Amino acid sequence: MIVFLTLCYVGVLALAVKIGLIKFSLFWKLSPVLWMLVLFLVLFLPMQWGAPSGRANVIKPVVEIVPNVSGEVISVPVEPLQPLEPGDVLFQIDPEPFQLKVNQLEAQLADTIQNVEQLRATADAAKATVEKTNQQIEIKKSDIESTTASVEVSKSAVGQAEAALTKATASVEDLEVQVAAGKREFDRQKDLLSQGAGSQSDLDRVEVQYTSLLSQLHAAQTDVQATEESLSGSRSSLDAEKANLQSSELELKQLVETELPRTQALYRQAQLAADSMIGEEHTSVAMVRAQLESAKYDLEQTTVRAPSRGHVMYMTLRPGQRVANLPLRSWMAFVDEEKTEVAMLVDQYVLRHVRPGQKAEVTLKYFPGRILSAKVNRVNQMTSSGQVSPSGVIAQFPTTASAEQYAVVIDIDDESFDLNQLAGGAAGTASIYTDSMKATHVIRKVMIRMDAWLNYLFP
Repeated sequence: MIVFLTLCYVGVLALAVKIGLIKFSLFWKLSPVLWMLVLFLVLFLPMQWGAPSGRANVIKPVVEIVPNVSGEVISVPVEPLQPLEPGDVLFQIDPEPFQLKVNQLEAQLADTIQNVEQLRATADAAKATVEKTNQQIEIKKSDIESTTASVEVSKSAVGQAEAALTKATASVEDLEVQVAAGKREFDRQKDLLSQGAGSQSDLDRVEVQYTSLLSQLHAAQTDVQATEESLSGSRSSLDAEKANLQSSELELKQLVETELPRTQALYRQAQLAADSMIGEEHTSVAMVRAQLESAKYDLEQTTVRAPSRGHVMYMTLRPGQRVANLPLRSWMAFVDEEKTEVAMLVDQYVLRHVRPGQKAEVTLKYFPGRILSAKVNRVNQMTSSGQVSPSGVIAQFPTTASAEQYAVVIDIDDESFDLNQLAGGAAGTASIYTDSMKATHVIRKVMIRMDAWLNYLFP
């Protein structure tokens, strides 16, 4: 551009000399050199940051298609470079194994729901067992109270029988003394009567008294025997009541200390199993349902679809090929046509003048002679020399002396132009019109238009 402007200056100078406006002196002979120096210092040097220009490239993201499930490919309905819309089928994996898994989990879900009902029935039965054990404890406590009262009654009866036996025994002893005294009196009267000293009436009177005492003694002895039998029966009844009370107390202790804790533990276990909920659903049902949803998702993923509008590059996938969910290998390259961007490279010393939103222009060899209006979208604040990859080895800093250029993403805002029709990798030239040295913008616009027309000559 400096040469072009200098040639223009030389032409104007020659015309002025020819028509006699100026005299062709040494100064005017050397003025083209001075003109070139002034242009460089005043115009072209500031233009490097006032209106920077650089190589532009069209960038399209390429999605590596990796299926979410593994299996055998049974259908590939797409063709290379065929325009595709989001959701169009790229290829189909055999869905039968995944459908069988879904069927299995649906049956397992139904079985699990039935098992939950059984768990609740078991919990109800365990609760009824606990209530029954508590009722048995109350009944046993009532039996113990009744038996304790019976023991007290039996103890009273034994005491009364012992008192009656003591009284009867004392009566027998007293009567035995009286009988012995009566017998001596009777024997004495018999001796007196035999000696003629006594009378028959006295003997008869003494005999009657003696006979009466014997009768009373026999009756008293009979009462003692009956009282002893009664006492023995009362004692036997008391022993039986005590044995029954001891047995009831042992049974109550077993119910309280063994049976009740066991039934309560069983009920608690059954209740926990039945009441294991997440939200409003049993955990076992929720777990199987989640597995079923996962299996349905896998079944759905057997159909691999286009993630966006775009096309597939060279097709190598064929039916019969087994694909796997391995991120280390892709099975298809899909070009995303919804994320097409234009990026240009800018030197670091002018980057501080570039801001998002500034106007720009782009010309591409793909469309020679055309200027596309644009604006700055963003600056990628990273280069390859600024990247440190994670490693156990100490990072080596860059040793190159040259400063890498930064990429500036430019949005084409020409409404008459569809950016997606650009081919990925299309190259050209872009210019950014910063807020500095606006006087240089005109020269840069002329230069980029010259590049646009030169694209016809030097494609």
